[in-house]
Amino acid sequence: MSERLRLSLPPNKDAPGIARSFVIDRGSGLPPDVVNDAELLVSELVSNAVLHGSPSITLCVDFDPPCIGVGVRDEGDAVPTTAVHPPPPSLPRGRGLIIVDRLAESWGVTPSEPPPGKTVWFELGAGAPG
Repeated sequence: MSERLRLSLPPNKDAPGIARSFVIDRGSGLPPDVVNDAELLVSELVSNAVLHGSPSITLCVDFDPPCIGVGVRDEGDAVPTTAVHPPPPSLPRGRGLIIVDRLAESWGVTPSEPPPGKTVWFELGAGAPG
């Protein structure tokens, strides 16, 4: 049975953990590998929203076993590109969207209308590469 849930997240370091717990707690009807991948990817997207976005941050999750769709919306002006490239090995960050690109069945960025803001989203399911 399909279910769509939304969760407002605090714009601080607690947000990724809250989002991970939400996906784990609500994802019991999904295959374990899908839940594990969703947990990692939601953590990456929420962390990016906290670091690079602006409040407010909203997590939207569509549970449609065996699939899941996740969107993370924030009010920031910066819109990431979907063309991901590895950063130099000396940089300690900048690999989150590479992980999303490799694990998600599909993903993208949807600018808010009207601006500012955007939603970074991904989908995982039975055919996901992860």
